[in-house]
Amino acid sequence: MAIIRKPWIGEWGVGIGDWGLGIGRRLFHSQFTIHHSLFTILLFLLSLSLSACASTRPVLKIGLLAPFEGVYRQEGYDALVALRAALAEQNPTGLDVLPLALDTSRDVARTSQKVLTDSSVVAIIGPFWAADEAAIGGQLDQEKWFRPYAPSGNGDGAAELVATARLFAQAEGRQLVLAGLPVGWTEVKGAAVSDPDGVQVGDSILWLGDPAAGAAFAQAVWQRLPETPFGLYAAGIESFRRRVGEQMTGPLFVIGWIDDDYPVWAASHSPNTPIAYTVYRQTADVLKRMAGETVTTIWHPAIFIVRNDGTLFLSAAH
Repeated sequence: MAIIRKPWIGEWGVGIGDWGLGIGRRLFHSQFTIHHSLFTILLFLLSLSLSACASTRPVLKIGLLAPFEGVYRQEGYDALVALRAALAEQNPTGLDVLPLALDTSRDVARTSQKVLTDSSVVAIIGPFWAADEAAIGGQLDQEKWFRPYAPSGNGDGAAELVATARLFAQAEGRQLVLAGLPVGWTEVKGAAVSDPDGVQVGDSILWLGDPAAGAAFAQAVWQRLPETPFGLYAAGIESFRRRVGEQMTGPLFVIGWIDDDYPVWAASHSPNTPIAYTVYRQTADVLKRMAGETVTTIWHPAIFIVRNDGTLFLSAAH
C-alpha cells in the first residue's frame, strides 16, 4: 500500500505559500516604471470595468467524509488521493469541481452536519464504515450520499458480500463465521461469534466491525488457532497490520467492492486498494452524471489476499 505523506496546507488548502496569496514569498516584482498615454489608461480602466461585470462560474464541491487523524488517517489520505485523481482524469469541460475533505475521526455526526451546511456540495462520499451510518442517522440527502461500504445501492449488499466471503471460505474447506457485526447487520444470515473463544477449528472469520478492535480479536484467535484465516471489510488494512505486527500468523484477506475496470485502473494508480478504487469510481460517476452522461457501473464484491508486505492480490474467487 502506498504511503502518502500528510499534505501541507499549500497543496490542498488555501494555498498559503507558492500557490495563492503569496504570504511568505513575493510573487510579483518590477523594477521599471511604465509610461502610458491617457487613451491607454482609459482603455485599461474600461477593461477592468468589463471584467468586474463578467459572471464567474460557480465552484462545485464533492465532499469526502474520511478519517484524517488518528489510527486510520492513512486510509483517509489514500481516499483523498483517489478522489483528486478522479477529478483530474474525469472532470468534464466547463465544470469547476473541488474536493471538500472533512475529518470523521472524532465525531462523524458533527462532521456530516458541516458538509450539509455548504450549498455548493453536489455529492458526499463516505464515511468508510457501516457502523458510522447509525451515528449519522438520516442527516444526509440520499440523492447525494455515496457509501464506499455499500456502493451498489443494493439493499441486499450486505448479504451479497457475506455470500462472496462464504464461497471463498468453502473453497478453502472452511466454514465462514461473522464477527464484529455493525448495528443493523444482525439480520445477515450466517454463523456469528461474539468473542474469540467462539471460533472453532476449520472456521474462517469475516470481521465487519472496527479494524482496530478486529486486531485484538484476531490476536486472541491466533493464540489458539494460528492458521485461522481472518478477513476485513473495505478499509483499515494497514491499521490492522500495524496493530497485529508479528503476531499475524494466519492468512489475511479483505473484501471490497469493485467493477470489471478495476484491474486496468490498479495497474496505473497508487494507492490501489479496494476502498481507494471505490472512492475513485464513485467520484467519476458523480462527474459523469453532472455532465449528463449515463452511469453504468456494475459493482460486485471481490476478495483480496493481503501479502506479508501489505500488498494486495486479487483472488479469482469473487
